[in-house]
Amino acid sequence: MKQRYEFYEIYTAFRALVKTQYSAVIKCFRCDLGWEYTSNKFCQLLALDGTIHQTSCTDTPEQNCVAERKHRHIVETARSLLLSASVPSEFWREAVLTTVSLINTIPSSHSSGLSPFENLYGHVPDYFSFRVFGCTCFVLRPHTERSKLSSRFAICVFLGYGEGNKGYHCFDPITHKLYVSRHVVFLEHIPFFSIPSTTHSLTRPDIIHIDSFFEDSDNISSLFLIPQIPFPMFDQFVLIIPQVLTLYSLAHLKLHSHLQPPSFV
Repeated sequence: MKQRYEFYEIYTAFRALVKTQYSAVIKCFRCDLGWEYTSNKFCQLLALDGTIHQTSCTDTPEQNCVAERKHRHIVETARSLLLSASVPSEFWREAVLTTVSLINTIPSSHSSGLSPFENLYGHVPDYFSFRVFGCTCFVLRPHTERSKLSSRFAICVFLGYGEGNKGYHCFDPITHKLYVSRHVVFLEHIPFFSIPSTTHSLTRPDIIHIDSFFEDSDNISSLFLIPQIPFPMFDQFVLIIPQVLTLYSLAHLKLHSHLQPPSFV
């Protein structure tokens, strides 16, 4: 919601979703004294639905404590995701959406060890689809973006999960394009923004800091190597990537790239 006047349409759509998908009705609506919640149009809608309308007193946010605590929980978790992976604050929207997905699928002591997802759908969510926010990943380019001799993959940063589909949100900082794809290979132990933006500053301590799986070796040829990546199989094709990538190559791909938030238009 970008503007407050959009609230009525959003609530109407949510009301229809609850009724259609879960055969339920909204029995009580509690809010503050914002004009979007107290407009005649919205109050009439609640009255027609038989929904009880409760408001907090002026300058008394503690009366709406459940919503305030949940808002704080979401903001603090999103901030932790951004800071832990050194992701720029421009991607706060992706961090918030990922945070909500995680909160909805994590077991809670308030519901006897069940997650909100389990309480709603009656089965355990798919935890194997989760990935580390802000990690480095390689996305298979669509056929329209590649030729027989061009690169088949784009190095991206993982920013979350698709809405209404089973794809991953991966942002390419070079082309400033957001990919929503299922054909992704993840390097979860390498945060994308921890890779030096220039190849000249890449040193042995940098590699040890970036790659937690790096092992000391006397062989200088192994200095820039990172763990081998498995080959995921798909129904129609085999996703082929080099068996060994180098951090030097990752840094080179980031050279001269300028990060901007993705466009959702």
